[in-house]
Amino acid sequence: MKRVLEVSCNGMYNGGVQHVIMEITRNLSCKYNIDVLVFTKGPDYFDKEFQSYGGKIFRLPDKQNKLRKITWYFDGLRIYRGTLKILRENGPYDVIHCHNYFKSAYCLMAAKKAGVPVRIVHSHNDFSNVSYFFTRKILWFIERRIMNRNSTDRIGCSRAAADFLFSRNVSSDVIYNGIDIHRFDDNNDLAPYIANTRIRLLHVGNFSPQKNQLLLADIGNALKCLNIDFVMTLVGGDSEYKNEVQSRVSELGLNDKFVFLPQNSDIPELMGESDLFLFPSAYEGLGIVVIEAQASGLHCIVSKAVPEEADLGNIEYIDSKDPMVWAKKIEQKVKSGQERVYVNMDSYDISKVITNYEKIYENNCKR
Repeated sequence: MKRVLEVSCNGMYNGGVQHVIMEITRNLSCKYNIDVLVFTKGPDYFDKEFQSYGGKIFRLPDKQNKLRKITWYFDGLRIYRGTLKILRENGPYDVIHCHNYFKSAYCLMAAKKAGVPVRIVHSHNDFSNVSYFFTRKILWFIERRIMNRNSTDRIGCSRAAADFLFSRNVSSDVIYNGIDIHRFDDNNDLAPYIANTRIRLLHVGNFSPQKNQLLLADIGNALKCLNIDFVMTLVGGDSEYKNEVQSRVSELGLNDKFVFLPQNSDIPELMGESDLFLFPSAYEGLGIVVIEAQASGLHCIVSKAVPEEADLGNIEYIDSKDPMVWAKKIEQKVKSGQERVYVNMDSYDISKVITNYEKIYENNCKR
């Protein structure tokens, strides 16, 4: 069988990029030997499942020290050497599929040196609206050129994500992040929420400034001011940012209104028990959990950072950071008493999406 090396953006924790890697592994491990390169010491959320498909996990853990923000700028040589060593000692590989954003440049350069014929770089986010130091933008410019020069294929989970990482004048393809839509079949006969009862709000996402959960705490306070009875469930792993969110909730006196659940919670079940899904991200490549929420029939209220490709008919956008604007939209939804809406999920059905990856892996191996 042909051999594939997936390169994660961090470890194999329960995140969007990792879900893509796992769907590829679940569906294609019968045709390819798939290994993964990660940048954590582990163990991580998906490690055991990934290894159950016969794959090896190679580790190049990021250096964690007080100077990390400085050494980050000079980390490319370490990544290049480490990746080249893994490829040479464990190869030959037919495909390398990089999901680690601009740092993909060094993995792709190593793969080209090692003679890997198919070198894919995959963009999962759009940081164009995020402010960064000028020095980082210069480094990104250099890494983008290295990445485009050493890749054979460029993929984005949305057009915005692809254009950000590769630039608009470089050819690339869009492959949506597929999901197993049958995980949500049990939600098809659930009743809508009923006006004037406690509204059940749900958010799923790693606790980070990107997912912007601090705004959710402020939205909860605005709902309280509007005398709306609610409970908001937030699902995600532990982090310093999560501690900030929990502190904000306590400061606002909303501990009885918020529930914090771990990242290994049953997401389809939670979506089946909820009335509205909230997603106030500061920036997004796609927002795969929003696709899952729509597969469950949930109405979603999301920020403008979520690309249009994610809207399958169950999304309402809010172009505001004002928590009261969000609260009033939730109030409007509660009063309308809308039923669950089940939309066409074909474009995100993993059984169909996976063929796009297979074509790239297979066709390009014949070059």
